Amino acid sequence: MRFRNVAVVAVALLVVLSGCSAFGGTGAEPSNDTETGANGMEDVEDAEDEAEDREDGEDEGTEQIDEGVEPNGTDNETDGDGGGGGDGGDTTADAEWTPPEEPNRPLEDKREDRIERVEFVDKEPAEDGEGYSNFNLEVVANTSMESVDPPEHGDVVGEPYFFVKINEDEQKIVERTGHVSMAENGTYHIEVRPAGIEEFGEGALTVEVFLMDEDKDWDDIYDAVGKDVQFNPGTGAENSSPTDGESDSNDT
Repeated sequence: MRFRNVAVVAVALLVVLSGCSAFGGTGAEPSNDTETGANGMEDVEDAEDEAEDREDGEDEGTEQIDEGVEPNGTDNETDGDGGGGGDGGDTTADAEWTPPEEPNRPLEDKREDRIERVEFVDKEPAEDGEGYSNFNLEVVANTSMESVDPPEHGDVVGEPYFFVKINEDEQKIVERTGHVSMAENGTYHIEVRPAGIEEFGEGALTVEVFLMDEDKDWDDIYDAVGKDVQFNPGTGAENSSPTDGESDSNDT
């Protein structure tokens, strides 16, 4: 009898345990198929949006190019100067000429032997072969001025520059450079624009180069050298001797 009771209890426990397992227990986890499906839809929508953005960008780029604008927003125009930063050639003869700024006067004379050489360069022979219709200047000089100004000026360092005067009696300044670099033995190129000297007509010109120091009150003359050249307006291809019509003139 006792054995039968134990068997009944065991059967009852098995039934109860079976029911618990059926009602949840350690059953399988819920499927995330729904979540995956939702994410899949979002991915599809994002892909479609990106495709539309790319098409819009391509359309906008095409419209900008058609309107002369690069897609990065810069003007798609050709530089009127030819671009590329290349050398446009010697345009001295065509450069506009205006009277240069006069030195600060009265000039203080502090002349030293600073200009070693003045030469005519880039010479263009006159049409009849007598003299030159165009020329520039090359100057070799000591432009060191590290301590030439008085302390009361605030800065003892000088500001060297050159100016070019034609014919001492007429006192016409035809060119003036900006401040040049300081060097004990520097070589400097000075362009002489034809429009500044064409009024003199055919004949000998005394071309005088001055080495100056610019001051706020008056400018200082540190040296001056003159050379003569036979000037003859007009252009031509005939060549003449490089030394024809040239001579040194140190009278200033």
